[in-house]
Amino acid sequence: MDTERRLDAALLLSDLQDNAFAPSDGPPRVGLEVEMLAVRDNAAVPISDLLAAIDPLIGLGELADVTVAGSPPCYSYGSTRLTFEPGGQLEVISAPHSTLADALADVSKLEMLLDRVLGWRGIRRVHAGINPWQQSSDVALQTPLPRYKAMHEYFAAIGPGGARMMRLCCSLQINIDLGSPEQAARRWRLANLMSPLLTGIFANSPVAGGMRADRKSARACVWRDVDLSRTGAHFGADGPTDYLDFALDAGLMGRRTPSDYRPGRPDTSFRDWMERGDDAGYPTLDDWHYHLTTLFPQVRPRGFLELRAIDAPAARWRAVPVAVATTLLLDDAACADATGLLEPLVPHMDDIERLSAVCGLDDPNVAALAQSLMRTAIDAIPRLAEGWCSPSIAADVAAFNERFTARGRCPADDWFGEDGAWRA
Repeated sequence: MDTERRLDAALLLSDLQDNAFAPSDGPPRVGLEVEMLAVRDNAAVPISDLLAAIDPLIGLGELADVTVAGSPPCYSYGSTRLTFEPGGQLEVISAPHSTLADALADVSKLEMLLDRVLGWRGIRRVHAGINPWQQSSDVALQTPLPRYKAMHEYFAAIGPGGARMMRLCCSLQINIDLGSPEQAARRWRLANLMSPLLTGIFANSPVAGGMRADRKSARACVWRDVDLSRTGAHFGADGPTDYLDFALDAGLMGRRTPSDYRPGRPDTSFRDWMERGDDAGYPTLDDWHYHLTTLFPQVRPRGFLELRAIDAPAARWRAVPVAVATTLLLDDAACADATGLLEPLVPHMDDIERLSAVCGLDDPNVAALAQSLMRTAIDAIPRLAEGWCSPSIAADVAAFNERFTARGRCPADDWFGEDGAWRA
């Protein structure tokens, strides 16, 4: 740490504008981060077993080890990456692509490769927002690295939500370019406004710990209990300024030292550290950049927008949230219509987010908003640049809408039979 140079809000705002919120040139690109459970006999598989299972793929040169020191194991399959979450969840990360089909194909190709070896060891992949069979106490921390141990200690001071999030949860994260400065402001605004609705439309985690959770997205409810200082959506008029205040006031999760990580405390914010320092001095710009990686809002600016509000969907429906979210953001008319629909509801967004997480689309007001967004997206898909959304993906969106959204249903509703029993 540099004890002489002092950060200030003006410097950090400029940094956010130049990096996290930096506009992009050229045609838009999309990337995906797809998390999934790896289970054997309905129990999470330890990373050691998963590494043993994929070892033949490394030996054959299909996967290459690209692990960075201090990070979980990471492997490349061409431009696609495979890594692991703290509970042993698999995470497949696509490269950015100029069409939805190419980004989705990146993920599915690596999944097919993994299935060639996982099945031999009785391991299967499961797509759900939360581990439906186990509690966090059943799943040991699988990434006992300094960063994750510090994270675990920090969250434990708040409550059990952090452990549940780290060890049990899976999401679909959609990465989309910000576009021109004008587009970036509009896309940031709508991405946050529609996040609570995306949670309800695509809710897919109604069972947790082996029991019906009485909520359609148990994953989203877990996130509401993790740490309110570093989660949630943001509705301020100016994205970078709003995000600066959010980041400065978030609890300081951990501080890197030359040899280790020092766990932070929820009652100490980055702003506190910046203004008062501590026994190790004052934070540097590098410390600020690390702090930004420990924030988990519904929409995270990273030089692109990372949409984080969606439960991991079944593979059958994976293309739908990607198509719906990107269409609403990329088509200027759809973006304006969706923003106009949701902007007046900002004072009620916390209630909408809670209802979406608990009830999916059971609430008639949430359902009406979701149906309007879906119609806007479906109408806009033909206006997108040629090739962005293939006819087969457009057909998937229409089929999903007919099965779920138009009927006030979400994927979580398909988990149960007519008698209410869980179709395990």
